[in-house]
Amino acid sequence: MNDTGGGNSLHPVEAEGVVEVENTVLVRTKRQEEQPETPPPQPRPPPRRQRPAGTNTGGPGAQQGGEESTPGGYAMFETSQIPQRNTGQPTFESAMLMSPVKESTGPAGVCVKFWYSIAGLSPDRLRVLLHTLADNTSLTDPVDQMMVGYDGSEDVVIFEGIPVDSSALSRRFRGYIALDELTFAESSQCGAFCTFEGGTCGWTQDANDDFDWTQSRGSLNPSTGPPRDRSSFANDGKMGGYAFINSGYPRRPGDRARLMSQEFQGTNPDSPLCMRFWTHMFGNGIGTLRVIIYDVNTAKDKVIWQISGEAGNAWYQGQVPIASPSPFKVPPDSVELPSFKIVFEGEVGQNNLGDIAIDDISIVQGPCPSAPQVAADKSGDCTFEVDECGWNSPGPRERLDEIDWVRTVAADNRSPTRDHTIGTLQGFYMTLPRGTVQRGGDRSWLVSNTMKGSDDPMCVAFWYFMYEPFIDPSGPSLGSLLVYTRYENEDGEFVLQPVWSLKNHQGPNWMYGQAKVQNKNDYTVVFEGVWGSSRGNGFMALDDITLFAGGCSTKPAKAMTTGGDCDFQRDACLWKNVTTDSDFRWTTASISRRPANLPDHTFSGPIGYAYFDVFNQNARPQSLGLHSPPMDKSADNSPICLTFWYAYFGASESTILKISREPYNKEVAEGERVGEPVELWVLEASNIGTRRPEWQFGQVEVDASSDYRVSIVGMASNGGFAIDDIKTYMGSCGIRPAEANPTTTTAAEQPAATEV
Repeated sequence: MNDTGGGNSLHPVEAEGVVEVENTVLVRTKRQEEQPETPPPQPRPPPRRQRPAGTNTGGPGAQQGGEESTPGGYAMFETSQIPQRNTGQPTFESAMLMSPVKESTGPAGVCVKFWYSIAGLSPDRLRVLLHTLADNTSLTDPVDQMMVGYDGSEDVVIFEGIPVDSSALSRRFRGYIALDELTFAESSQCGAFCTFEGGTCGWTQDANDDFDWTQSRGSLNPSTGPPRDRSSFANDGKMGGYAFINSGYPRRPGDRARLMSQEFQGTNPDSPLCMRFWTHMFGNGIGTLRVIIYDVNTAKDKVIWQISGEAGNAWYQGQVPIASPSPFKVPPDSVELPSFKIVFEGEVGQNNLGDIAIDDISIVQGPCPSAPQVAADKSGDCTFEVDECGWNSPGPRERLDEIDWVRTVAADNRSPTRDHTIGTLQGFYMTLPRGTVQRGGDRSWLVSNTMKGSDDPMCVAFWYFMYEPFIDPSGPSLGSLLVYTRYENEDGEFVLQPVWSLKNHQGPNWMYGQAKVQNKNDYTVVFEGVWGSSRGNGFMALDDITLFAGGCSTKPAKAMTTGGDCDFQRDACLWKNVTTDSDFRWTTASISRRPANLPDHTFSGPIGYAYFDVFNQNARPQSLGLHSPPMDKSADNSPICLTFWYAYFGASESTILKISREPYNKEVAEGERVGEPVELWVLEASNIGTRRPEWQFGQVEVDASSDYRVSIVGMASNGGFAIDDIKTYMGSCGIRPAEANPTTTTAAEQPAATEV
């Protein structure tokens, strides 16, 4: 929940419903889950038929904008609210856009398509409800997959926009939920959605299996199979159907039945799908249920979800991410696009008491952790609702961290007040606890089971919570969240490779993150939480970890990391000190040795940066070098922007800090120069406005059309510089500060230096 990451644009959604929608809106002062009956609706002015938004009006910047877009506006619900005293008006908890009453569509239903946009701090979620007029005492459960059953009654469809709780501070902030382009089409246009009430919805029998799936309303054998379909089982309904494999005569152990979806085009690495469905596996002879991705181009199967054995006489929900880029590769001489089908394969068990049923299949955009965990084909997916799914903390003997991540229920925590998976106080997530003695820099590792190495990339997706309610005057100091891959190299050494990193306060909501992971060696995924110097009022949490195939981009983009990024909290990362003199060299700050009155920039702690400090009685400046690890050229030869924070201290105004780009060739021995370095950024102490040591921001553009490394050189006879939070971004940028432009500082103006 709290998925407000839609941004200022409209997103398509396909759903199966029953009726058209008109501009009728209702307001509820309490939501359905909080009361047994629906109170008389209180009228509220209908949502504006909003024109594309300007700077101050709020809402998306345009209508949906797709190929089927029509001129005009959209419906919008403003979710913010400032508490009003003594008005006598109830606080509205949701707004509902309701269709007119329509006759039943029949068991096949229709497909509802719409575009939506959710943005701001005050909206919570948008949901679709089916209200059956035959029983007007309450609304039905939220139609998660937006499928509508057939019972011959009249219904209305309701779009409900829900803001955050009125007691939350974020309710005061502007936000909106917008809808546009509501259209209704044949049920087949909803793809693989199916309730099996009016047929198999485009799912077909595989001609090459042993037998077929069958539709049913209820089992004829009390020892196996469901008594009724899933929705009827939950709501005591009288109508509905499901699909099942009949394990009775003449079936034999090992016989398989395959139900295949329509053909899907290969998914984009950043756009996986989530398939949800319900299973019923009751009987002494239950075999195996599998979900398979069938590659249409190569006619090969890939099992992505599998579960075996009896689960009791009940329906259970399963889900699995659907992602195709890595497994599906089109031959170079082929003009076909990669495509696939989803297959439900049921296998007969040891006897004829093994009917396996499925119902209510839905497919939505976005990744989701495989559930139940035992059905996952890989060991990284986890919702944390049952346990940690194999994710663990290192033992104390390994000395890799100081504290442990803790699985906790939302009701026991001040924040976040709901988990991401089910969005309630009863949901679980992993949180970074605060010890009785809390120190800035204390870290905790959450480590996956070992993943098998491969040439194909994977994507790790997750939801994170990084919230600091009160910001210290010195600035945000919550801490950091990092994602690494950890593997053993040829020398038997363990290597940490950062793939994702964010620092400090990000907001009071759950937010989505993802990063590409790829390693030929077996590896583990590590989530590292590090507390900053915040005074005990911050929160960090993780939920819904998913791994799926494909080389996805980093989200959010600011979390992207490179080999040159370093905050110097643990060590100098992969930066190397190229100065051999033990007295004059770059070093990382420690409690016993560091510049006076200069806290760390990252978290405002006492340590966590690199510096040099020279006092030379000969008055001849010393030159001290710090080299980055080798940096690969960019994919499109575009430049990168190197950003960092620097601070000056000392008495000499001749102290200088220089940044250069050096060509690099991995075939050339270390220490041999490949080409001449190019000075990019030069700053003299005399050009710094303050004599007090304080952090200032710097940046410079670096040519990334070929492999290179960055060199940071300090020159001083009585003084020094400190460096912190080095980070690179794709794209060009200007020099900051302007005084650091090397064209304004000639070689003749720079003092001679002695390299040590």
